[in-house]
Amino acid sequence: MSMRFVDGLPYLTTRQRRMPCGLDVVVHPDHNAPQVAVSVWYRVGSSDEQPHRTGFAHLFEHLFKSSPARLGGHHHYDVLRRAGSTEANASTSPDRTAYHEVMPSHRLDLALWIERERMGYFAPDFDEERLITQQAVVRAERRQRYEDVPYGAERFAVAAALYPDGHPLRHLTIGRHDDIQAATVADVLAFYRTWYVPANATLVIAGDVPDDLDALLDRYFGGFPVSHRPERPVPPPITVTPVTDQVTDKFATLTRIHRTWLAPRAFGAGEPDLDVLTTAWSAVGTGALWRRLVYETQLAQRVSAWTHNGRIGGEAHVAVDLRTGADPAAVRAILDEECAKGIDERAVARAVTRREAGAVWSLTGLVRRVGMIQRYMLYTDTADGLAAELARYREVTPQSIDDAIRTWLDPTRMVEIETVPANAALKDRASAA
Repeated sequence: MSMRFVDGLPYLTTRQRRMPCGLDVVVHPDHNAPQVAVSVWYRVGSSDEQPHRTGFAHLFEHLFKSSPARLGGHHHYDVLRRAGSTEANASTSPDRTAYHEVMPSHRLDLALWIERERMGYFAPDFDEERLITQQAVVRAERRQRYEDVPYGAERFAVAAALYPDGHPLRHLTIGRHDDIQAATVADVLAFYRTWYVPANATLVIAGDVPDDLDALLDRYFGGFPVSHRPERPVPPPITVTPVTDQVTDKFATLTRIHRTWLAPRAFGAGEPDLDVLTTAWSAVGTGALWRRLVYETQLAQRVSAWTHNGRIGGEAHVAVDLRTGADPAAVRAILDEECAKGIDERAVARAVTRREAGAVWSLTGLVRRVGMIQRYMLYTDTADGLAAELARYREVTPQSIDDAIRTWLDPTRMVEIETVPANAALKDRASAA
């Protein structure tokens, strides 16, 4: 049985093993289908980078997917696809770099071999040509996904307003152009040897695992030497001073007001309360912000609210896309009013139910289960934390949300960025003239 429910809370069946090299392994058996999901998360992200060396973790995501000589010049994805892989991807965040693939269960050995190659045999195949190619790819991605898109400038402005110079969250995960381009082969290899050691990784295998899985693990990872998890930098606490700024965006068509506050770190006190609050605020049809701004006053076309919580801190966001011609002052007045008060029991219950339903629904997919396990291992060193996390959400009340608002959503510690479409800005200047 891959999971069980106790008092309505789901518990995943897992088995953990720490290999002599330091690699953490979590196995989640599920024999309902002949497939396996293999995932490796490295405890390194953009929050671990040094000033003037931003973008390294994301650059590694690309370098690890490129075509080393040991694969005969083929891309990792090509090799996996030919073996029947139905899904393979990678991603980078401030806190981790992640790889996963879904394979027919009889090709588990290939997935393990691929991850072993990434983990232990990157350096011998790495050269300047490979670096130059991926530098160009990453810089093109920054332009396509961060710069030349609606509200891309806003993302940079929010981070710059929230965090001081030198703080690891001031730069986005993609990194800065100059830093990406300045990376040398020696820089990359030093970063790799520091962060991409077995002791800094977690391997999760879920699905139709074979009886001899431990023998396979010994075969592919047992030969690695003993390694040690590097210490991750934690910046000193910061205090945000109120910031109100405006950016002009040639790609945006609607004015946006985006408010942000610092929030708890992952699994910290107040995290579920702010998550429930932002979910309730922006719920289509019932959310207080959505109802007042979109339905009643018709000042906005869309309202979004969310939280992001990581290892060194979190953020709470509210973004409102104004209808053409809407008065920003009227929108701000409603935001001020709603952000100063909490929500009632019905709104709490709806948001908690929505959060719990989404978590249970996610259990239907192997990859999502693997992602859950990896997240709990990353932040809590526990493989099965779903039931405990949902129990925390069930404890959220209107009073605990009021407490979280007073603690975190202080208007004197708020950043507000207003995005103005370039066409609207030109019209305003012409009218003023």
